[in-house]
Amino acid sequence: MSKLKLIFEIPKNGWLPTSLKTSDFELNFNVSKIPENPTDKLCESLILALNSIESEICWNMEPECYFFELKPSGKIIELNISKSGGITEHRILIYKQTGDFESVILPMYRSLKKFNTLEFDKADWEKIDQIKLNKLTELITERKNYLQQRL
Repeated sequence: MSKLKLIFEIPKNGWLPTSLKTSDFELNFNVSKIPENPTDKLCESLILALNSIESEICWNMEPECYFFELKPSGKIIELNISKSGGITEHRILIYKQTGDFESVILPMYRSLKKFNTLEFDKADWEKIDQIKLNKLTELITERKNYLQQRL
């Protein structure tokens, strides 16, 4: 199982340089905060995934988009990445990874936490909603404690 690495750099003028890497895949892109903030959406999606609910995040690059779908099933989480010519256009699957809490959810969560510590101008990008991030942190802590008790 390949552990993924999601990296957010310093946003500028409403664009966020982002990269996703695994042992066999790398995707680098600049994402727009319009029409909705994808870092907030990722936080929401991780909360949903931890509650066994499927979700997706649209990373808008105006006009092209990447879609990250999180599909939890028991202990397994499937991450599908699709590319599209636009939000409503046909999607092409470009990467699929099946993993677990440690290899899919945790790295994305850590990326969001790290991103929220970066210094940048509010005009360039909004910080992740603190209430959502606190909820996600609470769920992550619960899951970690649960997994440690099982050892």
